[in-house]
Amino acid sequence: MGKKHFFIAIGILIVPVAIFFILNQAKHSFGSLPILGERIPPNGADINDTIYYQVPPFQVWDQTGKQLTANSFDNSIVIASFFFASCTDVCPTLNRRLKTVYDKMKEYAEVQFISFSVDPINDSVEVLADYGKRFEADPNIWHFVTTKNLQEVVNIGQGFLLPVSIEDKTIDHSQQLILMDKSKRIRGFYDSFDDSELKRLNEDIRVLLYEYHKR
Repeated sequence: MGKKHFFIAIGILIVPVAIFFILNQAKHSFGSLPILGERIPPNGADINDTIYYQVPPFQVWDQTGKQLTANSFDNSIVIASFFFASCTDVCPTLNRRLKTVYDKMKEYAEVQFISFSVDPINDSVEVLADYGKRFEADPNIWHFVTTKNLQEVVNIGQGFLLPVSIEDKTIDHSQQLILMDKSKRIRGFYDSFDDSELKRLNEDIRVLLYEYHKR
């Protein structure tokens, strides 16, 4: 047998083994993520399975003027955050760091990003469109969204289990990133200013992708 045919034969044998090894390692490497929020356990009567907390309904408009609701993300893994366009310190840094996650995950059609403005009075659709361009955000993947009023933002923030409140007609918001699964259950919180937390977020998104694709 010539060297060329020998290496082809070895390659035919090694490739399936390598693929099997990688998949097998993935099975053992990927644990399951916690499901956060209140839960109602089975009671042996009318509740047979645990009922987990789900992000409640919301209605917003993105940088293209498209109306989105919680149901718009029924088949998506979502990374949520809060910001406002005129912010000059925390928010630009938050979104620059979030973009590093976006750049890694945008190839996965089922991963979506939604950034809620906490300044609906000033953050119009046009303002959000310009803001999204600063971060090279594809509006079909990364949605910068606004609401009709401050109270709606508070409701959304609380729906994502964040400590938001209205202060002097503005909203004190969090620099946390929130991971929501396809069932609208919250699976993790991550400090956007901590490199190790961003690494954990990247890993946890992959855990969810693995959970859905191993079925």
